[in-house]
Amino acid sequence: MGFRRLSRIIEELEELKNCVEHGVPILIEGKKDEEALKKLGIDGDFIRVSGSGLKLFEIAEIAVESSSRVVILTDFDRKGNELAKRLSSDIQSLGSHPDLEIRRKIMGMVRRYIKDIQSLPRHISQLEFEVGIYGNFW
Repeated sequence: MGFRRLSRIIEELEELKNCVEHGVPILIEGKKDEEALKKLGIDGDFIRVSGSGLKLFEIAEIAVESSSRVVILTDFDRKGNELAKRLSSDIQSLGSHPDLEIRRKIMGMVRRYIKDIQSLPRHISQLEFEVGIYGNFW
């Protein structure tokens, strides 16, 4: 993956940060995902899906209480895909808009290299390092 793709990932994450500033909740899997997003400068209304003791539908209800739009940012593995699908369905059934676009774009760029959100900061740092060594590939 080259520098252009890194730039697009950062743009997607900045877009996500703008969503957070407007009170849009972000559904993530766990604490390490939240820590990773905070390392990238995204600090917002995170709702953890795993380990909460709540059913997915209850999590969806909590998310839609604060916004008509909910960003789903689960991991890129089989479990994350299944969670995204189920949460999206639940959010739609509650009359809100599940936003999977950012997840899809990021996943499309990094899926061959990483499988989870918590690995994004390390992956981005590695790409920045490679660009520093090999020069700008614009």
